[in-house]
Amino acid sequence: STSHHLRPSNSTHHTGTRNQSQPIMQHATALLLLLLHSAAGSLTTLKDDAQFEAEVVQDPVVWGVLFTSKTRDDDAKSKAMLQAAHGLAAGLGHLMRWGRADIQDCKAFASEFNVRTRMVPRVLLFSSRARMADVIRLEGEPTEEALEAAVRAALGDQVSDEAKWMKTTLAIGGKEDL
Repeated sequence: STSHHLRPSNSTHHTGTRNQSQPIMQHATALLLLLLHSAAGSLTTLKDDAQFEAEVVQDPVVWGVLFTSKTRDDDAKSKAMLQAAHGLAAGLGHLMRWGRADIQDCKAFASEFNVRTRMVPRVLLFSSRARMADVIRLEGEPTEEALEAAVRAALGDQVSDEAKWMKTTLAIGGKEDL
């Protein structure tokens, strides 16, 4: 019967089982860390216009998208912006989503939002259900703190840290007279 494996005993067979549980715990810990990381958020690589449309434009949650260019990935500003975006994706991932789009891979969206190679790296904030975005401009060095401050300033009182940041829906016309 298999029940003897569950009974504590001093047999060598039992200690063998305990040693086998060590890798299982390591795997479980690694999986938990992976799940926590994905819950915190990570920088989504937007591979093409279809993915950009599906993930950024159609999502009711606010997105920050870092537009980059393979031709400029090695310059210092691009590296610093990428590092800042990765940091914010982890730090603010529970509130908003972050993506990276290469202007060659997402040509239609780069064109629609007027992002040119000479302008990258450039962060656009998609905080409305309308097809529009705010350019996030940074004064000084592109750091995680500066990027977060600029995003929070752009969103204003639209958001709180209590819940996911949702895109606004623009109403047509003014408020009804009561």
